[in-house]
Amino acid sequence: MYNLIMAAVDSDWNAPIGVEMEATFDLSRFLEYTEETLAQIFKPVSDTSLQFLSQLPAVFMSELDRNEQGQNIIRIRIGRVWDVGLAGRSLTYRFRIERDYGTIPVADRKTIEAAFELGRFELTRTHWAIKNADLFSALTAAGLASPVVAPTVIPPPPSPPAAEYPIVHTVEDFLGHVLGLPKGPDEEIFYRGHANRSYKLEPSLFRTNPAGEFKHLRQEDILVRELLTAHANDFAADPYMLDRLVRMQHFGLPTRLLDVSSNPLVALYFACSGAGVDGEVIMLKTKSSDVQFYDSDKVSCIANLCLMSDAEKNRMDTKSDIATFASTTAGEKLLNFVRREKPYFTARILPSDLQRILFVRGRNLHERIQAQSGAFLLFGKDAILEETGHSSLNVQRVVVRNKGSILDQLDRLNIKSSTIYPGIDKTATDIARKHEVKSGV
Repeated sequence: MYNLIMAAVDSDWNAPIGVEMEATFDLSRFLEYTEETLAQIFKPVSDTSLQFLSQLPAVFMSELDRNEQGQNIIRIRIGRVWDVGLAGRSLTYRFRIERDYGTIPVADRKTIEAAFELGRFELTRTHWAIKNADLFSALTAAGLASPVVAPTVIPPPPSPPAAEYPIVHTVEDFLGHVLGLPKGPDEEIFYRGHANRSYKLEPSLFRTNPAGEFKHLRQEDILVRELLTAHANDFAADPYMLDRLVRMQHFGLPTRLLDVSSNPLVALYFACSGAGVDGEVIMLKTKSSDVQFYDSDKVSCIANLCLMSDAEKNRMDTKSDIATFASTTAGEKLLNFVRREKPYFTARILPSDLQRILFVRGRNLHERIQAQSGAFLLFGKDAILEETGHSSLNVQRVVVRNKGSILDQLDRLNIKSSTIYPGIDKTATDIARKHEVKSGV
């Protein structure tokens, strides 16, 4: 097992052999391209899990680059990290380089990818992964074996203590918990139901495969443009990119939106889907002033990120000031996309806003949104997810059991399939179920 820390700009690691140095890394990129079962051990990010990283050797690798002759190259160093901690949106760490392999020509990138068990796009993505493999074997496969790094037996990382949440078995239990939540006069609470409490609080665009590789994030702009091209008429009346993303989400395209509801009973209904596993209702509290509407300028800036290529988004410096950001190629392009829906918009994109997670009330474009009291979380570039334990979201959870009985109670409150999913097909199904003759009756 070893740390793999990859960066497009690797100047932080230009250090003499054996000298202790300090650096930072973006928390939002931590544990990307890490096997899902392994990544879960390190979430939420805690002092205990971060301390474990000091037991592992570290590979400091540059992203795939080109030299003056146009050849593909990477730079690899081997060393250690320790004192890994949190500072805002960043990981801080101390490190020591023990071996510097310098610049390595990459005639066949598949050789490097196979040696270090890299995903398809991993060589071009700044991230910090934990690889469940032997570093000595990886270096040998890459033709870089060194006696500095020997095979080691590393104890497994400690499992974090299981979080204990309130458990509800009836609608009364649930409402008692919801109504007991403190809520200030300037606060709002939104709800989301998960049929399986193991589900993550993340938009479909941010989901990964078992190897920890994003399924769709790197191709976001392609997904959006292909659907807009194939069904242009369906989106012709949508003035805002948010409207288009809502419509895309409605029809199943992975987007950076996550559905939430202002009605807790709707969330409870969704939590009761699927038998045999515990469900979950997530409660998200926010200031009323932080809830945005469909025509918000901040919403437009984040929503239009979907039209930027992955490389363009990666080049965005969200720590820069407004004027500097506006002068970059990526900043100018994003500004042009925003001006398509808001011609009056001036070059005043606040770069730090692009990383935010916003509560948004979209327009009721579909019956389903209205029926479900729907709203959305809109995830910005490199938004830090709640499962890390360090998100900006104020989250509380409740475990849902006895799902069948709760669904019967919800039906008496007119919370059922035909009201959650308006349409004649669902109504017909509910009517048939209501009048079905039961065996032995």
